[in-house]
Amino acid sequence: MNLKYKNLFHYLVDAAIYQEDDLEDLKIDLSSQASNWVIELPRNLGKVFVKQTPHHSGLDNDIRIWKEWRIYNFLESNNSLDYVSSLTPELLHFDENNLILIYKCPTDYISLKNYYKNQEDFPNFLAELVGTTLAKLHSETINSQQCHTFVSELEECKLNYQLPYPDYISDYLIGRIEPESLKKNQAVSWRFIGNFQQSEAVREVVTDLVLNHRHCCLTHNNIQFNNILIPRHWEKLVTETPDSDRSLIKLIDWEAYSWGDPACDLGKAILGYFLLWIDSMIVHPAIEIKKSIQLATIPLEVVRPSLVAMTKAYINTYPKILEDYPEFIKRVVQFAGLGLIYQLLTEFQLQPEMALTHQNLYFLMAAQLLCKPEKFLSI
Repeated sequence: MNLKYKNLFHYLVDAAIYQEDDLEDLKIDLSSQASNWVIELPRNLGKVFVKQTPHHSGLDNDIRIWKEWRIYNFLESNNSLDYVSSLTPELLHFDENNLILIYKCPTDYISLKNYYKNQEDFPNFLAELVGTTLAKLHSETINSQQCHTFVSELEECKLNYQLPYPDYISDYLIGRIEPESLKKNQAVSWRFIGNFQQSEAVREVVTDLVLNHRHCCLTHNNIQFNNILIPRHWEKLVTETPDSDRSLIKLIDWEAYSWGDPACDLGKAILGYFLLWIDSMIVHPAIEIKKSIQLATIPLEVVRPSLVAMTKAYINTYPKILEDYPEFIKRVVQFAGLGLIYQLLTEFQLQPEMALTHQNLYFLMAAQLLCKPEKFLSI
């Protein structure tokens, strides 16, 4: 069964998630991506997320939805990982035959991406909250043999660092490009991949990151601002529950989780701030990159305090990481650079015209993050 707008509500009734009378008050976010539906509940009761593995994903044995269902079940039943479990949304339904996953997000939450878009404000506390949350996720699972065993049961969990879609792009960065792979990627992206392959310094750092990353704790592996949910009235909740043993924020889209490198999660989190800066630039072939940077409506100086606050909060919450992983800060910035390259390659898959506009700027910034990490972040 392939979920579409026309049969989505009928499926919710057949699966006994809602009564037919309830459907009149439900609203679908039409900006949702195909195979990912966001449904607004009536009376401000929150949102429901419906996900299905895309039938056109082009990936063999695509088990991402099944993986996500497994991690939610595991964390919900594991009493020793209470904090990590509190990060996940409420699971409502899983259809193994059709690979459909439905979960509910708590009432009155908003994604961090939408918060920054609507408020255009960057309070340090929110950056600190994300840094603290990731530190607790990593420190609570780093010594969990049960968690390690569970995550490592699947060969697919031993991922090289890549975004969930498309899963094969790491091969273009570190391996030899085979004729078969020509069919999988947009033709317009091959020029960028060729430029990447010719940049020896960047290729060397990326190869090292992808092949020699650490495997030491549970990582979400796809930390983006749209996957971080915060309470709309977070200021009030912070005042009421300053030392809660449960997370104020929720992390969604766990389909790429792995037993991996904590620097990757934090790197992808700080990448969100670099993207706010980069995406606020006016980019055009007729405008020099230096001029685009000068014209940014969100200057780097505006988001840099959040970068520093997030990283410091992580270190303050989990100071032992610097003893066990001396190059941690450097790796965080480099993983942000790697994430920017994957961001561009994913754009080539989904929005090739936009990727053509972004490619020179993104690659320049990624190269700086990868090869000169000390230039961007010092603690």
